[in-house]
Amino acid sequence: MSDLDPFADQAFVGRLQKLLSMLGSGQPAEAETARLKLIAFLKQHRLSLTDVSLRLGEPPRPRASFTQGARELGLERELAIARAARQEAEVEAATAIARATELQIALQRAAFDVGRALRAEARSRLIAGGGLAVAAAALIYAAWPHPAAPRAPGARVPVAAAPLPPGLAASLRLRPGEHLGQAAVQDLALRLQPNDDADVRAFLNMGEPLVIERRERVGVQTWLYVRSQSAAGYVRSGDVLRY
Repeated sequence: MSDLDPFADQAFVGRLQKLLSMLGSGQPAEAETARLKLIAFLKQHRLSLTDVSLRLGEPPRPRASFTQGARELGLERELAIARAARQEAEVEAATAIARATELQIALQRAAFDVGRALRAEARSRLIAGGGLAVAAAALIYAAWPHPAAPRAPGARVPVAAAPLPPGLAASLRLRPGEHLGQAAVQDLALRLQPNDDADVRAFLNMGEPLVIERRERVGVQTWLYVRSQSAAGYVRSGDVLRY
């Protein structure tokens, strides 16, 4: 218990007697409410039901002497008020800290969602650009004239190879198993590893010729290891037109 005896305060005793009388209510809900209020009221004064039981069992204490100065009583009352204010401030501070933590977590989640949406949008644009380039190359190939070679009666017509586009470098020599191609997008990144986060070795312009050396499957993505006249590295399969 605190230095200031709350049982000497008439307001405290009156409130305590009222809550104790409500405990005997015939309504279970009202009695339970009174019990909870009583516990909370005693907790504010750093007391428990055991303290109340012990004090009720003690003989009545003699009243304070009238010689007790008004100054001492005033100081005790101010001390009690200061302690109550401190308890309220501690509760408010704990509530504010919990709220700030919740806001910080919500902000981090929002930033993560925005970043994921931006990455998905960039990937969609890249795939769409590659699809448009492939479609354009298919249209050009369909419109390109294919002279028919003479054939014997009953012979099967061989499938003509796709003509090389103008400007394709003839200096890129092919080894067995390699194929010619060209960059289907502008600033095609040649990466050191088959990974979108790998370091970039060089950038190729759209239409720049290259040689496809091999294909590699990484997860659900197909990568090509290509070389150009300037450098070699990994690119996505959809970013290269193959001939």
